[in-house]
Amino acid sequence: MIEIEIENGLLELEKLLDASDAQIAQVIEKSKIFRKLEDLLDQADWRTADVVTLGIMLVACQRREAGWLDQTAIAELPCEMLHQIDHRWWTFSKGRFGFNTQLEIYREELERSAFAFSCQVGWTMTTWRPLSFFKFYSWLTFSLDAPRGHLPALWFWEMPSSRSLRAGGFATGRGAAFGNPQLFDALMLRLERCHRI
Repeated sequence: MIEIEIENGLLELEKLLDASDAQIAQVIEKSKIFRKLEDLLDQADWRTADVVTLGIMLVACQRREAGWLDQTAIAELPCEMLHQIDHRWWTFSKGRFGFNTQLEIYREELERSAFAFSCQVGWTMTTWRPLSFFKFYSWLTFSLDAPRGHLPALWFWEMPSSRSLRAGGFATGRGAAFGNPQLFDALMLRLERCHRI
């Protein structure tokens, strides 16, 4: 049932964004999917909220059919949409989760190291660099017990099977694969640019 509700919300968001005179702020205000995201976060359903977050991001950069984000798509994410997603994550997690929390850790605490970030937020199986494979998505911690900055994460995990295999994984996304610092850096750069707007 919730999958249908999410799908309908994402379809509605696509239609609202397709309107030629659509302003992002108006779209967000009208969109049921943002209210659904708030409900999920309020209920501490972090995993489903992560799925909805990726869905919104894919719709925003017209990559729903592809099902994953690349660096080009991330560079095109509307700043207002990122701000609104982040605000909800930050608010309902009391500052533990969200894109700006991730950016703060990346920029201020770890001197812009995607690898160090991944280790600190608990995304890797081990912190020993030569064997620092990423956890399978289902192994992440979907509670406030997770390390600060742990979520949202699905935007980084989701990838085609062929890319997963090339990265050393088992065709199941980022799990057991090596990281992609360029993809992570792309979102951090987008967030920094959005802060200036």
